[in-house]
Amino acid sequence: MFEMAPFVEKASRLELIIRWLYGIIIGLLFWLWGIYASVLEFLQFWHILIFGRRGARLYRSTSRFLAASTLVSAYLMFLTDERPELTPDLLVFFKEVGVETSTGGSTVKYCVSCGAQIASGAKFCGTCGTSQP
Repeated sequence: MFEMAPFVEKASRLELIIRWLYGIIIGLLFWLWGIYASVLEFLQFWHILIFGRRGARLYRSTSRFLAASTLVSAYLMFLTDERPELTPDLLVFFKEVGVETSTGGSTVKYCVSCGAQIASGAKFCGTCGTSQP
């Protein structure tokens, strides 16, 4: 069984108050992001209908929303005290994936499926396990 937030008995009362206020802000952000993901889902439907295959960028954007909203839901449903970031790493969500980029002399590569940073010579992603080109 996949366990996103392992059970920890000790919980912070201060985090309980922070969670209430933080939940309002992050709820609004994810509501807007959800509207965007719904538009992408609609576009994916038509892409499959017309071309007979899924669009890779539409798939990645929608799956990233699903993964991020799952983490936020775990926090808001009191399963963990680990607060998610208020704004997701937008570079992860909109950068080119599967390509190597040079940053200050070191080469960085990103997974073609989940967008996670991986070693430049890696055959598989350490986060999602997808084989890399």
